[in-house]
Amino acid sequence: GVCLFKFFVNSDDPQKLFVWSVVIFNFTCVVVISICYGLINLSAKRSRRTVRGMMAGNKEAPDKHARRLQRNITRIIITDFVCWVPFLATCLFHSLEVVDATSLYPVFSIVILPINSCINPLIYDNFIR
Repeated sequence: GVCLFKFFVNSDDPQKLFVWSVVIFNFTCVVVISICYGLINLSAKRSRRTVRGMMAGNKEAPDKHARRLQRNITRIIITDFVCWVPFLATCLFHSLEVVDATSLYPVFSIVILPINSCINPLIYDNFIR
């Protein structure tokens, strides 16, 4: 499991402000990381066009590498989004008392977030190969 402090707080909990700041910070990190990977993807596309122009005879190698890079970037963004956004949304809804998500806390901390931690090294390892 993941060592998480008490994210799921009620409206009268003294930790509510701290939890909100952490949730907003985490969401901001997810957005910034996604934007950065998108910029890497755009840079790779531009670079591929430049290399393609220089290697008019052999287009296969840069295209294959670029497609693989784009797939890996997409996988990283999707796995981060699928694992973290539901958790952050659940924290928000629990804090606003829209839903009582107390029973979901173990699911996130023992199953979903560790899956993200396990998948990311595999994706990054695929980057290197």
